[in-house]
Amino acid sequence: MKNQALATDEELLTRAQAGETSAFDTLYDRYYPILFVHAMKKLANEQDAKDLVQDLFLSFYSSLPQLGSIHNVGGYLYTLLKNRILNFLEKNLVRYKYLEQFQFQEAYKPVENYIFEKELQAQIEAGIQALPEKMRLVFEMSRIQMLNHKEIGDQLQISDKTVKKQIVNALKIIRSKIHFFFF
Repeated sequence: MKNQALATDEELLTRAQAGETSAFDTLYDRYYPILFVHAMKKLANEQDAKDLVQDLFLSFYSSLPQLGSIHNVGGYLYTLLKNRILNFLEKNLVRYKYLEQFQFQEAYKPVENYIFEKELQAQIEAGIQALPEKMRLVFEMSRIQMLNHKEIGDQLQISDKTVKKQIVNALKIIRSKIHFFFF
């Protein structure tokens, strides 16, 4: 058996897929610093870069049994990171635009609208809190964490259709709780 540090990426990947955690650890040690530095350059935030790279390796580890052979492990991990960075930046851009628009609207709306909105927010929050625990978790992951159905399904180990159904049901319940508010 070769020393782990001298093994090729492909050998380490094959051994990691066979369940040898030390092989995965070697891949992690080999690529984490490089990927972290790249993420830092793109995100300019140490915590976000750490979280993104750590999440990448967690996802990579959990998908090892399904992966076929990869001839360029470094390139594969780099591509995964690049896509995660783009998704992260896109989500943050959407959040930033929403906050910017919300702050602009806040500055110009009359007091009555402000009070109405706060009351409506309280009603919506009460509706969310009234949801069954699993449904509330799915709803919050979708609407607050802004995860897509696949990401939620992967994290909770449920199907995309179940996620969609939970969200639809949550919205029905929340709407029924605030329906009287408008009438």
